[in-house]
Amino acid sequence: MNFITQVTISIVIYFIIRIFNKSEKSLYISASFAGISYILIYLLNFEVITILPTIHFMVTGLSLLFLFIAYNEIIILERKMRKIKKGDFLNAELFPIEKNYKIVFKLLGIGLTFLSFALISGFSLQSIFTANIVFKAIFTFIAWIIYIITMVGIKFFNFPIKYATRSLFLAMWAVLGAYFMNSYIIGS
Repeated sequence: MNFITQVTISIVIYFIIRIFNKSEKSLYISASFAGISYILIYLLNFEVITILPTIHFMVTGLSLLFLFIAYNEIIILERKMRKIKKGDFLNAELFPIEKNYKIVFKLLGIGLTFLSFALISGFSLQSIFTANIVFKAIFTFIAWIIYIITMVGIKFFNFPIKYATRSLFLAMWAVLGAYFMNSYIIGS
């Protein structure tokens, strides 16, 4: 079973738990189970485990998983916002939307942390610093700057969490896209 299949199975587990559990803590529960399931699936599929490649693939998969979960949660929140703006309060949940945006912001921070661990483990796997790894370091540094600026904007300049989360999410996908495009272009 390859890397993308493992992440996809974990995403399906996240969806199943998220659909059937409607409590306020369902996002935490489903994200935790999805992360644990990814780690278990990875460990069960590979009989020979070496420390650095295992850590590298685990944190890379977890970063993808948490970014996808954040993407899904942002779409759910946007649908809720549209329903509320249209005046459809019958199906509205009791959980505050701003609180959910804060949770998604934290999920993006967790995804960025795992992305940083993937970079660090990638440095330890490479004996020579290639252009690929240097570009990934630059992109990760840019992602951290964007995250810190967004966090400072929320804390000190009253930047609305909804817009901060949307902006950070787009920036994170741009960084992740640059990661993979960099590998594809240099690898070609």
